[in-house]
Amino acid sequence: MKFTAKRIVVSGAVAGVAVVAAGATVIATAADPVSPEVVSAVPAEAGHENEGKYTTGDYVLDVHELDDDGEGLTTAIGPHTSYYSKTLHGTGNRQHTVVKFSAGVDGPVFFTYPVPAPGRVVDCVASGTEAAPQVRCETRLPAG
Repeated sequence: MKFTAKRIVVSGAVAGVAVVAAGATVIATAADPVSPEVVSAVPAEAGHENEGKYTTGDYVLDVHELDDDGEGLTTAIGPHTSYYSKTLHGTGNRQHTVVKFSAGVDGPVFFTYPVPAPGRVVDCVASGTEAAPQVRCETRLPAG
């Protein structure tokens, strides 16, 4: 292969773009971004105000309700189960600000969602597999 100035410049530019793209991926992953809140027009189920509802798929789902310091509660929910959390908005003087999800016992966090304002609930449904988990959350207004 004959090296020309044009080939060297093009090869260098392609390599530079690859390095920048890889760096952006690492930064985005390390930042652990919180997914945007999705507000649903469907009201919460009556009798479950201020609660979180988590429905699991084919795997154990760890739900971490945490405050700004990363402190809070973790609940492991078995496959094909719906769980209502009465601690969504925190306990005592600890106010939870985020819900993080991991698949399997002690798996890495794969999805993060903001805790809605008091009086609102969050309804999250897990799908996929433990190897490729997915969660979809919606903030719902109080019933009635």
